[in-house]
Amino acid sequence: MKSIFTVFKLLNYRLFFLVSFLLLSANVDTIAQSRQIAGKIIGADDNLPLPGVSVRIKGTTSGTVTDFDGKYSLLVSEGETLEFSFIGMVSQYILVTNQSKIDVSMEADVQVLDEIVKIGYGEQKKKEVSGAVAHVKSEALEAYVSGDAAQALQGQIAGVNVTTSGSPGADAVVQIRGVSTVSDVAGATEPLYVVDGIPQNENPRLAPSEIESMDILKDLASCAIYGTRGANGVILITTKKGEAGKLNVSLDASYGVKNIISGIDLMNTPEQVYFDMIKERNRGANDFDNSTNLPIPRNPSIFQNNTDLSNVVIKDNQPTQSYNIGINGGSKGLTYNLTGGYYDDRGPLINSGFSRYNARAGVRYDRGKWKINSSVSLGSETLERSNSGLLTQTIRYAPYKPVLDPNSNEALVDVGSGASTTNNVLESMKMEDVANRDRMQGNISLAYELIEGLNINSNIGVSNINEFRYRFKPFIENYDEDGILQSDPATSYIVNESSRRTSTSADVRLSYFKKFGHHKITGILGSSYETHTRNSFTAQKNGVVDNSIRVLDGAVLAASATNGYNYTYNIIGTLGRITYDYKSKYMFSVSGNYNGNSKFATDKKWKFFPSASVAWNVSEEGFWDDMRGIANNFKIRGSHGQVGGQSFLPYSDQATMQNGYDYLFGAGGFPTIYYGSAQQNYANGNIQWETSIQNNVGVDLGLFDNKILITTDVYHTEKSDMLFPVQLPPSSGVTGQASKLTMNIGNMVNKGFELTATVKGAKEAFNWSVTGTFTKNQNEITSLNADQFIYTTDPGLINGAGASSKVTVFSEGYEAGAFFLYQTDGVIQNEEQLRAYQKIKSDARMGDLIYVDTNNDGIITDEDRVYMGSGFSNFESGIIFNISWKGFDFMMHWYAAVGHKVMNGSKAMAYSEGRHKDQVNTWNRANPTSSVPAWRGSTKQHDNFRSYTDLWLEDGSYIRLKNIQLGYTLPKSLTKRLGMTNCRLYVSAQNPLTFTNYTGYDPEAAGNGVSSRGLDKGNYPISSLYLTGFKLNF
Repeated sequence: MKSIFTVFKLLNYRLFFLVSFLLLSANVDTIAQSRQIAGKIIGADDNLPLPGVSVRIKGTTSGTVTDFDGKYSLLVSEGETLEFSFIGMVSQYILVTNQSKIDVSMEADVQVLDEIVKIGYGEQKKKEVSGAVAHVKSEALEAYVSGDAAQALQGQIAGVNVTTSGSPGADAVVQIRGVSTVSDVAGATEPLYVVDGIPQNENPRLAPSEIESMDILKDLASCAIYGTRGANGVILITTKKGEAGKLNVSLDASYGVKNIISGIDLMNTPEQVYFDMIKERNRGANDFDNSTNLPIPRNPSIFQNNTDLSNVVIKDNQPTQSYNIGINGGSKGLTYNLTGGYYDDRGPLINSGFSRYNARAGVRYDRGKWKINSSVSLGSETLERSNSGLLTQTIRYAPYKPVLDPNSNEALVDVGSGASTTNNVLESMKMEDVANRDRMQGNISLAYELIEGLNINSNIGVSNINEFRYRFKPFIENYDEDGILQSDPATSYIVNESSRRTSTSADVRLSYFKKFGHHKITGILGSSYETHTRNSFTAQKNGVVDNSIRVLDGAVLAASATNGYNYTYNIIGTLGRITYDYKSKYMFSVSGNYNGNSKFATDKKWKFFPSASVAWNVSEEGFWDDMRGIANNFKIRGSHGQVGGQSFLPYSDQATMQNGYDYLFGAGGFPTIYYGSAQQNYANGNIQWETSIQNNVGVDLGLFDNKILITTDVYHTEKSDMLFPVQLPPSSGVTGQASKLTMNIGNMVNKGFELTATVKGAKEAFNWSVTGTFTKNQNEITSLNADQFIYTTDPGLINGAGASSKVTVFSEGYEAGAFFLYQTDGVIQNEEQLRAYQKIKSDARMGDLIYVDTNNDGIITDEDRVYMGSGFSNFESGIIFNISWKGFDFMMHWYAAVGHKVMNGSKAMAYSEGRHKDQVNTWNRANPTSSVPAWRGSTKQHDNFRSYTDLWLEDGSYIRLKNIQLGYTLPKSLTKRLGMTNCRLYVSAQNPLTFTNYTGYDPEAAGNGVSSRGLDKGNYPISSLYLTGFKLNF
């Protein structure tokens, strides 16, 4: 850690001296002999001459431009500096000494080429944008090999939080500017994804090779044009398009291996045997030859084993491979683009993996008054999930037991009575969960120029996802040492699930553009319509008789669970925006969306969401001329936006009925059965829109001809009428999911600060840049309409447990999903402590954990829980280094999350099962000063390892090397002889290093929802990926 901060200090010192040198040297007058300087300017990428390049003496108006052959000639005095500049190229400055000829090779300036950014239903020059918009090019996404391009955004964009589990195929969970809602509906906090103008109902999971750019709308003023869909921010994705000219073919491939490099400290066999004897003594057992106690003396051969089942379920060097091809071309006005790919990721955990085939075809027509864009994409995915409790189940297995074979259907319990443990572990190792998905997305956009400056535009899109999923729990034949079957085949099962998700959208807009003098006005007015449908069916049968038959009829017992649902909801909006620009100096924009949503009751379906933003390019003012040599760009932005939220399930305002409640009617011994239904839930017809109002102030700054770029934003968001499913009491008469009633529960404040800075330089063939991001976000529940303390929907470290095991809550004055835990104060080590604590807990014993009676009422209850932080970081930061020299390129990306807490579920499981290495030093009569609580078994009154105490709470801060890559591009002379236009080879490592004090598997994979953030329940850890690859162009 200290070495990293030392590097930052060195960079700051060097930057200080560089800036000081430039400022001082600008005031030095040089008198020298004038001479004629001549030379030639070429492009670095193709070595072709560049006509029209501006060549001038820095600080003067004297200069010239290159001719058609890229040549120039100019009278210059010794000691003066020549400035070479060209649109789309990095400006260069060369000091004139005794040269008579100066040739220059100019590099493309990515910053200038990125000048146009997408906004809602349009685009603008970056210098004219008045909102908080970030832009990411395809190169930044393609540097990462993953199943979801959104994963590459982590640490690259200030204000954008990205988390994911290490499970292959897992969606990246993206949050823009922190917590936007406390709803537990799947995807409730996710931003809106818009692909080529078509809103998506979920993460579209595009391959990085399909994407040309991403534009992230962060402030609500920029998002308000999308109404309710923009409540969590918007990610605009532009896919790759064809270019007119000759046929272009690209091919890239990569292959690598994955490893899990973290773990939990568990006892080996000698340590486990010692601890087991200690814990039995703590429980009062002394006769170890008794068959009801430890069988160790009866079976000393167990010392031959030293089993760590994590070595069985975690496989080393699992392959990850990716192959993509792109073809594009066309003529003027008609272009096409074809892409295809295959991605396969074999997870390090057994029974996990993800594979995908994807294809996309697009055509663009632009002639006369018509512009037509159309595309269709197809995808086929197979997602294999390992059992969610697999890692924690392996912790339960004692090291002196024989290794379990995941390919076997039998297990022999030859030490003690641990049949249930062995059975559960082997079942977890063999459980399968496989989903096959087929995706189809299609869209067409039309634009027609009615008159000059007035166009009519329309987008039509459809998305369809079909999924079939089967889950399989095998029958494990578990025998004791006498050959008696210990397991029950009725616990095995087969589950089939089928679902279909369909979304269609359409919009029609009039767009207007008018420029007169120094004034520019643009406007749009239109309407949009979306419909979303989902249906699902599930069936389950128990009693598997043959583990090789994995269909429903392979189980012999009657169907034990069948259910299905079908819902549809619609969103309608009327949208508009007007922007005004004077000399690219003063910018103003107002927009709004009048939204209707069918999920609300009739009198609450509609609401208007307005926004406004302004910007002032100070550097365009005349009084800034003297400062332009230092700060060539200085823009101040401000915005105010309002959006609504609708994160709850359809029909929550209506009571639903369920069949299967039959009734008997009729007298005598022959009653008649009548089919009946019963109400399943309570309805709330008063559900209102969540409303978010945000103010944003930002600054864009460019120093020394954009060699230093700085963007910073400060925002404050007030959210009212938050939607949340409140748990009803047992007296309501409903149970399960039906016992939750969606309500508007209160208000929240969300505020933050964002900073992005880039420093870049070039000298001859050496180019470098450093980009850093910093994000700080805070949220606070300011009021709750009902209880002042509401448990979230997450069950805590123990899935399926009661409310007492929950650890995340909503409470006034604290952040959403804050940890409220029992506070502990060490272990009872002497008689004085014992007598004092027995006043609170009468059955306390030496070695027990001390719980703090925080309210001093003489008993330990939920009222004694106290706030202990949350799973949300105090701040996040990323830093990306890029260096290129001749054909070599190097990239290194670091990411840090600091200040968040993690509940270590793996450690809790290891302690409760008596397996953690710390417990070798557990309290016992021979070790009375130990700080490790005594193991009391599962007896409730002596439970020292409750899952809702601060015993498992750890600092989750970490610094991670996200990516390091070294590449080499072959010289043009060689690739030309090989029939290629470009060839790049590279090696890369993703997530190879993590620095953290967290003792679990992975601090990043510790939950990613509002309710589960910071809860590590043995989640799938992030893997290290080492790969090599190439990219060819023809």
